[in-house]
Amino acid sequence: YGKLMPFLYSRCFRLMGVFRWLLVTVMGWFRPVVREVTETHMRGVAHKSCALAAQTFMLAMAEKGYDTCPMEGFDSRRVNRLLNLPNSAKINMIISCGIRKGNEGIWGERCRVPFDEVYKRI
Repeated sequence: YGKLMPFLYSRCFRLMGVFRWLLVTVMGWFRPVVREVTETHMRGVAHKSCALAAQTFMLAMAEKGYDTCPMEGFDSRRVNRLLNLPNSAKINMIISCGIRKGNEGIWGERCRVPFDEVYKRI
């Protein structure tokens, strides 16, 4: 771990990504290897890891009696500015947290389809 992570996450004008990709391709002929080694791949892996952490956070909030809602489709540049983040920072999602007011919705009463109508065990 002490050798693999620095090798995978080091940057050198994208040349390391090409070198890692070539090395992994050749090594992959002989044994299983981690193939997501370019910066683009690692960005995707980081976003998936953040999404899993967000899921764990949302489950923990639900356990404590709070409701959460993950949101995408926001103005990331404006959010970066509001949070004083650098331009290089990437925001995976925004999660709103709160306590629900029963079945009261914004435009009317909320309703849910019964679980048995949605789920069928095969």
